[in-house]
Amino acid sequence: MNNPYLQGLIRRIEKVSQEAEDTFGNLSNEQLNWKLNHEKWSIGECLDHLIVSNATYFPQFEQMTHGAKRKTLWESLPGWPQLCGYMLLQTITPEPRHKLSAPAVFIPQRSEVPPTIVVEFIAHNQLFIKYLREIDAIDHRRTIMTSPANSIITYSLYDACHILTNHEERHLRQAKRVMELEEFPLFKE
Repeated sequence: MNNPYLQGLIRRIEKVSQEAEDTFGNLSNEQLNWKLNHEKWSIGECLDHLIVSNATYFPQFEQMTHGAKRKTLWESLPGWPQLCGYMLLQTITPEPRHKLSAPAVFIPQRSEVPPTIVVEFIAHNQLFIKYLREIDAIDHRRTIMTSPANSIITYSLYDACHILTNHEERHLRQAKRVMELEEFPLFKE
């Protein structure tokens, strides 16, 4: 690999997929969609959020793979991508330090997910890993990209890959915490 750090990230993503399958794979549709209240996310919404948010990065990965990615003004601003990347990496950690609100573009699209959401999530992560392998030929520290959530937020591809992996681990933990709630339905449909 040209970017050896990717192997570690890929292992972490594979672990997230395996944990999702082991933890949520046998849950009923009711359990996957259960939430404490309308302001909280269900297990299914956590997984759907990861599918939705990761997928917004894929068009830029495609452009990079085909050499079609052009720098924006914000991406060209000296020091700006490094600052944004640093700030996001301090904020989006596997263990949340603070509660964050998801940008509108990343909000789960479905309030009720189908019983296949775990399988969809695992398939999505396989696609995510495929993209990571495809962009390996690129210099990740020098390649700058724009956040799909806000066009003035830019960071290196290296930072983006870490942010996305941290984000996966963060929401897997959030989904597991839903199951730990006393009110969580333990029965199957």
